[in-house]
Amino acid sequence: MIYSTYTKPYQAPSDLMIKLKAQNLIIENEANALKVLSSVNYFRFKIYLRPLLDVDTKQYLPDATFENALELYYFDEELKNILFKLISKIEINLRTKLDQYIASFTDNPFWYLDNRYFSNSYKIQNTRVSLRNEFLRSKDDFILHFKENYINNISNDFKEMPPFWNISELSTFGNILSIFDTLHKASFSLSQNKNVLDNLSQEFGAKNLKELNSWLKLIRDVRNRVAHHSRVWNCNYREPTGIRQTLDVDTQPSQPNKIYLFFIVLEIMKQNEILDISIQSEFKKLLDKYPTLNNYLNSMGIPKRWLV
Repeated sequence: MIYSTYTKPYQAPSDLMIKLKAQNLIIENEANALKVLSSVNYFRFKIYLRPLLDVDTKQYLPDATFENALELYYFDEELKNILFKLISKIEINLRTKLDQYIASFTDNPFWYLDNRYFSNSYKIQNTRVSLRNEFLRSKDDFILHFKENYINNISNDFKEMPPFWNISELSTFGNILSIFDTLHKASFSLSQNKNVLDNLSQEFGAKNLKELNSWLKLIRDVRNRVAHHSRVWNCNYREPTGIRQTLDVDTQPSQPNKIYLFFIVLEIMKQNEILDISIQSEFKKLLDKYPTLNNYLNSMGIPKRWLV
């Protein structure tokens, strides 16, 4: 591989404005544009300018304005705030229902330390180590109480660890996803056609554990972008299992690997009372507030019929 030396110079916000205007971008309010470019990293902001750019000529499309890109930026910021609230509710429900179903079935509050219930001992062991590290660092009152008074009789390697309903309060979304992904489904059979983990999955609107795990990986991907303040609105995402099959012809995604199918997952969870807010209703409010977005619904995979 041949490398070249990076020689691009620093450009002040005023220099960036000159550059954008030279590329035929219309700036209606230069004072505000200067303020934006002084407070938001240009490398961060320019991705919102990209939809307005002719990639072949490197010139902005006729009538494209700085304010159009700013609308997309503000829209994305508000969308992330909404998604953070919804994903937080999902995460709390996942922790709670996971323990309710499994602790009830196993009659074991330390079930997450028992290898019999997991199909990948290496992966679940790494998750336990991660949880133990959080446990040892924690100064929360409920954790200190357990440390000072109890041990468990389930695991010699993790004798200091508390019941799942206790440690789950310190778990990351990644920890929860790892547990779901490594559960040994056959260990939770109720009958030939019934399984505790499928029943748990149906609480969230999924048909079975496999389908729920597909959704959780998508939720994790969106959550990570939200948590790191990255762009979410028009990114590529994995397609969740079993969603397109539930949609009629008019509400099929214009692109299957966009955020629209994640919105449908959230709507299914709303129907199952996991969530109390409709992302469809919230999105319509954002569309009224940021009308520029009407030109880019396809970038999110959203069919217009979904908004009727």
